[in-house]
Amino acid sequence: MSEKNSTFLLQMITPEQIIYGQPVRKLVVGTLEGEITVLPHHTPLVAAIKPGEAKVVEFQNGKERERVMAVSEGVIEVRDNIAKLLVQKAERVEELEQEKIEQAKRAAEQLIEKAKKAGADKREFATLEAGLEREIARLKVLEKYRRKRII
Repeated sequence: MSEKNSTFLLQMITPEQIIYGQPVRKLVVGTLEGEITVLPHHTPLVAAIKPGEAKVVEFQNGKERERVMAVSEGVIEVRDNIAKLLVQKAERVEELEQEKIEQAKRAAEQLIEKAKKAGADKREFATLEAGLEREIARLKVLEKYRRKRII
């Protein structure tokens, strides 16, 4: 099988920029229905992405390499051998800083407490909870990556 037939184009896009855009062998990402693996010539689909880990297996110069990213909520569309991952935020695991994530998590928790006391509406409360969920997911991805690197 040629390299072209064994890959698909992955485009990872945030509101600010295109984070990633190259041929890959595999993408593993969490959706609201569970984890999915996208392979070349995958059946068309659209699914909601939940905050967490996205694993990408690249194939360049005859070698496979796994790249791990932390992604926020979003949507994935797979069609015509192209996977578009539209997320609010995506970061390479190597770029994650535990102290900054923990500070953002504490800030999100404080905002939720203030919103509870102020009687925030459901929509505002859901937005705040989504922010906390993103930070928790980023911490989990970082911790998992660090464990794998140590072992």
